Amino acid sequence: MNNIKNIKKINAILFLLGMIGIFTGNAFAAPPANDNFASAEQLTGVRVSVTRSNAEATKETGEPDHANVPGGKSVWFKWTAPFSRMMNISTNRSTGNFDTMLHVYIGTNVNSLTSWAYNNNINGTLNRKSMVRFAANAGTTYYFAFDGFGTASLPAAEGEFVLDLNPGLQTEGADYDNDGMTDLAFFRPSDGSWNYIETSTGNTRQRFWGKNGDIPLVTSIYGLGNLGFSVFRPSDRIWYFQPYFGAEAYLNWGLSDDKPVPAQYGGGGSSPYSVYRPSSGEWFIYYSESLQGYYRFGLPQDIPVPGQYSPDGVADIAVFRPSDGVWYFMIRQSGNPNLDSFRAVKFGAAGDKPVPADYDGDGNLDIAVYRPSTGTWWVLRSSDGQAQTFQWGLAEDIPTTGDYDGDGIFDFAVFRPSNGTWYIHRSSDNSVFIRQFGQIGDIPVTSNYGK
Repeated sequence: MNNIKNIKKINAILFLLGMIGIFTGNAFAAPPANDNFASAEQLTGVRVSVTRSNAEATKETGEPDHANVPGGKSVWFKWTAPFSRMMNISTNRSTGNFDTMLHVYIGTNVNSLTSWAYNNNINGTLNRKSMVRFAANAGTTYYFAFDGFGTASLPAAEGEFVLDLNPGLQTEGADYDNDGMTDLAFFRPSDGSWNYIETSTGNTRQRFWGKNGDIPLVTSIYGLGNLGFSVFRPSDRIWYFQPYFGAEAYLNWGLSDDKPVPAQYGGGGSSPYSVYRPSSGEWFIYYSESLQGYYRFGLPQDIPVPGQYSPDGVADIAVFRPSDGVWYFMIRQSGNPNLDSFRAVKFGAAGDKPVPADYDGDGNLDIAVYRPSTGTWWVLRSSDGQAQTFQWGLAEDIPTTGDYDGDGIFDFAVFRPSNGTWYIHRSSDNSVFIRQFGQIGDIPVTSNYGK
């Protein structure tokens, strides 16, 4: 009988403790399944979005301080790269201003990991979420640690978050605040100013770099991190680059009639100076003082459209011929000229403007044109080879494709020069975004094509 009474007392105590836990929000909650490094959640694919929580998560013995901050509420993910490419991993689409940290590692043991890349805050106190750009190598497994910000005196933040992983096409979308989303941006030739709206804060910024006659470019000579501001000046054939941090850069490369064609020709995050010479159909690529590249590919009327049309880490040489709507490619494999292959695709008509971008989220650029006469976009999706059409714009509009909502898919967007208004169709939820930002004479700078 005493044993039965004791059992009843124990059950009553357990019941009361359970009720206390319910009222305090700690009803014996277990840590997440991916709490430890060894149980990291497997992510698969080139574009991934998951909603998870780090509530009740812990920091295991031997685990490093992510983003060099103690934290203490970490969960783990792992992903094997199917190709060599710049990638973005972000919590930017999480609700609120959840103070998160992200760290990318390689290794097989939590005690001996190699740090690959990390981020604490996207934009200081204004945006405490995280976004990491990192160079992924085909076949390598990367571990992603998510943690809430915390110090010895401040408990680690915890809650629900959205984790996005997608290919980072840095030179095809102007992301000046480095949050994984394309910013509204234009260059004003009359005063040489760059003007943009940070998606991370909504604040308008202005930098003076350049003058009337310069060609503004979306590029980064340092690979990872913020784009900075770059112009090619035909009058003196000099490239001028002003980074967010560090020394300004100048390089004499090209002739006055050349078209600048920056892209990731060297793989990884590199984006060297390069020009296309219409008069001779020649490409001149500058990697360093001791290394330059050369291609003869194209005719005087062709529009250069280099980029990553194939699943590797180097940009392909490509031109669009507006007279007959044919795209011509020199598909490059890992920068080895011996592996180059030729490809031609008829997609477009006379008068179309080339607007290649990743409209299907598979990590490769899609062949695409904008037809001003009808305001129609035509896309040949690389993921399934199917053609897609979308009506968006007027004859006067300038196509300004970019990933404005951060979902890894580029949106249909135009800038209307007559009134300085942007019209964007967001791929994430099919909503419409309209914003007046600019005036007659301004040049939108979200991509390099058509300049």
